[in-house]
Amino acid sequence: MIGGAVVCDSQVHAPDRPSSVHVKGIDADELLRRMDEARVDRCVIVPLAAPLPDVSTNNDASLEIARRHPDRFAVMGRFDLTRPENVKLLAAWRSTPEMLGIRLSFARGRHRELLERGELGWFWSGAERAGVPLMLLVPDLLPLAGEIARRHPALRIVIDHMGLTPYVVYDDVMPALPPLLDLARYPNVAVKASALPDSVRDAYPFRSLHEPLRAVVEAFGHRRVFWGSDLTRLTVPYDECVGLFARELPFLSSEAREWILGRGVMEWIQWSTRPS
Repeated sequence: MIGGAVVCDSQVHAPDRPSSVHVKGIDADELLRRMDEARVDRCVIVPLAAPLPDVSTNNDASLEIARRHPDRFAVMGRFDLTRPENVKLLAAWRSTPEMLGIRLSFARGRHRELLERGELGWFWSGAERAGVPLMLLVPDLLPLAGEIARRHPALRIVIDHMGLTPYVVYDDVMPALPPLLDLARYPNVAVKASALPDSVRDAYPFRSLHEPLRAVVEAFGHRRVFWGSDLTRLTVPYDECVGLFARELPFLSSEAREWILGRGVMEWIQWSTRPS
């Protein structure tokens, strides 16, 4: 905790198999050590984006970690959008206690093609009916995300990484923000302020991010902006990623810090707001 507030990282990748160590992810013991050092109470595990053949089991490794540490981890799982018959899985998706929603990447591949062609109506409707929240990586397709939010007002959507393109270093983040800020009109859209130190050139306290973050918080409100690290590709110390929100950004009130650092994402995905 920081200042009495629960700190919850909205995105960390985990290995694909429980026995794996650092298979493009971070194993549970190492993650717990780093969380404790940075005073992070909880993490939302986001399995790696590539879908596996069996959608009913391709989240098993992440779920196993969450089952071993239910007070520290929950999962936003993968889902295979190439099989419309999978819609039947949505009604019971959250019946597994550790599984709180779905995270989808539309950066490339078949899923992106389906989104661009407008062939995923069955999924958006099914997730809306089932009350399954979504996290979406749609760096250059934000207007499509807005159209989904408009058509499905009860569907809770989180936009990953403030809509920025992963692994791109920006000289100035502000010009990239208008498509994201346009989504603030939809009350069912929230923003993951994740992986940000890797998107800019300057070191801590990352002053080039202060005004962009002010713009995002002013547009969405502090209850719809969620801090996250994307720890396995983070090139700065974990504590500095937390510290950007915990110690910097003077425009944030203590209440805003509490919501952005953890309370907001926990309430959005309906994860109990206090550790056991």
